[in-house]
Amino acid sequence: MRLRELPLRILDRVGRVSMAWNGREIDVETLRSVPSWGVSVLLHAFVLLVLAFLIQTSGPIEPERSFASEIAPGEIADLTSLVEADRAGDPFTDVDDPNPPSMGFGPDDPLMKLTNQPELPGLVAFAPEAEGPAPSRDLAPSLMGVAPLPGLAANIQAPFSGRSGLGRAELVRREGGTVQSEKSVEDGLAWIVRHQKADGSWVLDASEVCQSCPSQGAILSPTGATGLALLPLLGAGYSHTVKSRHQAAVRRGLEWLCANQQENGDLHVGGTGIGWLYSHAIASMALCEAYGLSRDPTLREPAARAVAFIVEAQDPQTGGWRYRPGQAGDTSVFGWNIFALRSADLAGLPIPRQTLRGCTEYLNLAAADGKKVLYAYQPGRGEASPVMTAEALVGRQILGWSRDHPSLIKGAGRVAAHLEKSEDRNIYYWYYATQLLHNMRNKDWERWNPHVREALIRTQVRDDGCPNGSWDPASPSQDRWGNTGGRLFQTSLSILTLEVYYRYLPLYRTGDEEGMEPPPNPQEESKKPAKKA
Repeated sequence: MRLRELPLRILDRVGRVSMAWNGREIDVETLRSVPSWGVSVLLHAFVLLVLAFLIQTSGPIEPERSFASEIAPGEIADLTSLVEADRAGDPFTDVDDPNPPSMGFGPDDPLMKLTNQPELPGLVAFAPEAEGPAPSRDLAPSLMGVAPLPGLAANIQAPFSGRSGLGRAELVRREGGTVQSEKSVEDGLAWIVRHQKADGSWVLDASEVCQSCPSQGAILSPTGATGLALLPLLGAGYSHTVKSRHQAAVRRGLEWLCANQQENGDLHVGGTGIGWLYSHAIASMALCEAYGLSRDPTLREPAARAVAFIVEAQDPQTGGWRYRPGQAGDTSVFGWNIFALRSADLAGLPIPRQTLRGCTEYLNLAAADGKKVLYAYQPGRGEASPVMTAEALVGRQILGWSRDHPSLIKGAGRVAAHLEKSEDRNIYYWYYATQLLHNMRNKDWERWNPHVREALIRTQVRDDGCPNGSWDPASPSQDRWGNTGGRLFQTSLSILTLEVYYRYLPLYRTGDEEGMEPPPNPQEESKKPAKKA
């Protein structure tokens, strides 16, 4: 049978068929006179019409998307302050603000479907097989909605409550983060976890554990490296007591710190001499934040002993810290130690009143001008520097300077102006300056935030090899401290800078305005000897 006869035989089977074509009736016998090519055209046209009908009824075919999301329940609103806010420009107040929360700049990415609550595969969801044991019922982690242990401060959970779940997503959106910045955080954390040693520690020179990741890392300090690795993991809400893809890595790192802690609380294990109190302070921060985040009672004593060592190591004359206990302080080491004290305070661990007053005294001595706007590396030595000014002013904020303090406003403005014109790559500077300006929440922050955020996203390593997710201290340009800190240092501080939106709740709330330092005690003040004229 010829091809042209096939459709005609089908028509014969179902009887004589009529087709309307411009008002004329055409029967099967008429179709027999149509040439073969005409029958082919009619047959293909019929098939195309059927396909078009099927596609239209089944709906459009959506392209595959690399990011998926779900709309959050309607009753979930923006986070509000846990205490009455001071209404000084803080985003957690109910002051009307015409500026919407930032979710990035520039045109929308067509591959992203952004809704009220982004839910990114690989970011929010846990790994297919969560590592480690289930949380103990006795630990009562506050982030799981369980009441804190008896005897702990009622508000101990507040400072760390923005690090996971909906709280983290809300803070990212309204404080100036983006989906891309969160992706950078998670990729960076994955790199850190890949380079953990078998004993649970980390090293600053990543090439010691991975030949695919070249790194300078001149300082030898497993304590400092382990603390630097744990801090961004804890900052993103990964706890050793709650199942997650990074639970085992956090647990092993904390176990290593506790196993190597000395009886006097010192966490420093060997390494370069100048890294002693740097390393101890960084590791102490990690212990305190892990305790505050998890409520694991087994961490309370190690964290408290680590803080006690910091208190004993403070220089009694200047109130600062440097490389060794009791040594006259410098602003760089001072910054890490006051940060450790702040983490302890947020976790509910007591800080001696005299220690905090010594911190204030050190900052007064390190000020390079009478109005305490700019700060030097050491009291009475050298000129003021933007880096030390940023670090010292964050210390002032922690200790209680209000947001409208004239010297704080002026100093933060000087830091912001320098950042805008500086082309140097200096992640240590960016880390402190970003926290300073985020706490201020003024126009300087609005200009600085997209600059540093996009620069970090842009310079993160993106390839198919092991360095993916890290930050190279030598590329695209040499970082100021790259040769010293190495790839782990560069990556950890970069992640911490991108976590500024949620690592801590906003500093300037009513309950925090007075800072860590308590008000003067009239009885204690009366016992002090009178100052000589």
